[in-house]
Amino acid sequence: MVVSTMKVWLCGGCLFLRCIILLGVLCKTKGLVKLPPNVTVPAVYVFGDSIVDTGNNNGNKLTPAKCNYPPYGKDFKGSIPTGRFSNGKVPADLIVEDLGIKEYLPAYLDPNLQSSDLLTGVNFASGGAGYDPLTSLSAAAISLSGQVDLFKECIGKLKGEVGEERSNFILNNSFYIVVFGSNDISNTYFLTRVRQLQYDIPTYTDILLKSASNFLKELYQLGARRIAVFGIPPLGCIPFQRTAAGGIERNCAEQINDAAKFFNSKLSNKIDSFNQQLPDARTVYIDVYTPLLDIILNYQKYGYKVANKGCCGTGIIEVVELCNRFVPTCPNDLEYVFWDSFHPTEIVYKSLISPIYKTVITYRMVLSINKNNLFPSPPCSVCHLLLLLVIIPLRTLGLVRLPPNVTIPAVFVFGDSIMDTGNNNNNLKTEARCNFPPYGEDLEGGGMPTGRFSNGKVPSDFVVEELGIKELLPAYLDPNLQPTDLVTGVCFASGGAGYDPLTSKLASAIHFDSQIEMFKDYIGKLRGVVGEERAEYIIENSLYLVVMGSNDISNTYFLSHVRQLEYDVPAYTDLLLRLASTYFKEIYELGARRIGVFSTPPIGCVPFQRTVAGGITRQCVDKINDACKLFNAKLPNALDSLNRNLPDSRFVFIDVYNPLLDVIVNYPKYGYKVEDRGCCGTGKIEVTFLCTQLQPTCPNVLDHVFWDSFHPTQSVYKKLVASVLQKYIQPLSV
Repeated sequence: MVVSTMKVWLCGGCLFLRCIILLGVLCKTKGLVKLPPNVTVPAVYVFGDSIVDTGNNNGNKLTPAKCNYPPYGKDFKGSIPTGRFSNGKVPADLIVEDLGIKEYLPAYLDPNLQSSDLLTGVNFASGGAGYDPLTSLSAAAISLSGQVDLFKECIGKLKGEVGEERSNFILNNSFYIVVFGSNDISNTYFLTRVRQLQYDIPTYTDILLKSASNFLKELYQLGARRIAVFGIPPLGCIPFQRTAAGGIERNCAEQINDAAKFFNSKLSNKIDSFNQQLPDARTVYIDVYTPLLDIILNYQKYGYKVANKGCCGTGIIEVVELCNRFVPTCPNDLEYVFWDSFHPTEIVYKSLISPIYKTVITYRMVLSINKNNLFPSPPCSVCHLLLLLVIIPLRTLGLVRLPPNVTIPAVFVFGDSIMDTGNNNNNLKTEARCNFPPYGEDLEGGGMPTGRFSNGKVPSDFVVEELGIKELLPAYLDPNLQPTDLVTGVCFASGGAGYDPLTSKLASAIHFDSQIEMFKDYIGKLRGVVGEERAEYIIENSLYLVVMGSNDISNTYFLSHVRQLEYDVPAYTDLLLRLASTYFKEIYELGARRIGVFSTPPIGCVPFQRTVAGGITRQCVDKINDACKLFNAKLPNALDSLNRNLPDSRFVFIDVYNPLLDVIVNYPKYGYKVEDRGCCGTGKIEVTFLCTQLQPTCPNVLDHVFWDSFHPTQSVYKKLVASVLQKYIQPLSV
């Protein structure tokens, strides 16, 4: 009986998370959100599960997902159990209260609902509901389509009250809150395991995403424009899941958390495309996973004493009907993160608002984006503040697992063509561009030449994907860059750049110091998006990667011979180290702490160098590789010196020389057939403007280690990034 009922409640676990963030969307001025001038939010309409349900399940005799009895509501006004899954208010109430609309958001099915309530918003949420129809069916909850039908009925009544014109104004300008997905993951997939028999996690999350997308489109067609869509919270850390799947020590159930993060990553990307497809849509993704997880893991910092048990009963398993007047409650629920084994306490819901309310919710949900100003001031805090800061699923999902209590909110990359995701596209002075076919032919979405020096993704993309942050790392100079992108990281790398200023000058690339200037500019924009406090958190806890040196050695020293007139190899590598150390210190002074510095790869083995200096048999060029190895041998000592002299710095040397060399030398072991030629053209010399759509490409790029005569294929990058991150994420995180 416990198990069968529990599956209904997991929904609440997730929802609560999202609602919490929802609260954060609001800015407090004397307890109310301060909206921009001439902006009105006439009403709030909520769709979702138990985190935001304010009583719609009360009259539903078929569902056990009800809580209209004590001790639920013990801290509510009048100590009344209203059907809210908490000891007091839930996020839906706090949102309308902070917006100054009204004190509580009534349930649409409340028999005492007044006609006047329709004008300022109502709640359609139902505990136990989900994106998956099976989820709502199993919990006998009001499904996605059922909640939409209620909304349609509400619209009809609204028009009857105030007429067509006023109704349209209310519908177009109100806030819409969507909180689903928790029950799908926690109950339908992991608890009942029904969907596990049909789908793996990637497939199931795709199904949920499709359902969510259709739901949002339907809301849009009914007049909704300002829609906040909550991600799934850290379900594996709620007390019930700790008990059911956390082992003897009741740890967080990582497998469940990983699935939540995997879905959140996809949902965030989908929301971005949603706004581009539908005119005037101002839909935002709200990350509740990160802030709630931070409270759970660092509960003492927030003034709580218990984070792994609820206040009701033993706190280990009790929820809804198991949490009743016959079980005791804790002496002081203000000391608890959770009220029952699924839902947070009212005080937690409120405290989640505090870090966010300092920035107002004007971005997208309130204002249309100014076409001439990518970063309106001030933009929405809620959507970006939480975003996908800590989405780091397990390796079982193809993603890197971070150490406990560690979050990496964003990734920032400085470097050259190995990492450049398109910054060189608008640099007309450089020939180091590849925003034309066949580059990008295998990039997801049908193939698109984005400026990435590969047939598909580059390491920058795989890093954020493996960390579960987002699918692609956008170039900072991308004209289509969105404010949401800033919160989770951008790429400053430029093809042709190096530590040596002469290297960047010869290639007309963006030099390291200019990339740092871009980073400074970025910081200013980030502060405008999320505020000073959150920006500082993001900057200090993010991952920074530096990938340079290859062009210095291969081009500036050996190809052009310019630096050979001034330095021998040992002296030149010393020069590079001095320059690099200076730039690293600048990044540190701007707030960076977790900085991974890549070694130079075995450049003497790339097809171009084999052709130019490898002799008739096109062997690896030892003198170039030796210079790389000398630089790589010196680099760790330079980083150790920085760590000793710069407080809290975590500079980590990342060896890519040996892993890539192993792939090149032992290519059949990795499933490749060709290691000394690229896939483009003859594969011996073609790169950038020599690799065009007029050149043929190999029949099967998966057979090749290299895409062009300099850059590996997407397949190789994927293998290398996965293994490198797995090896170095620990020292970068501690």
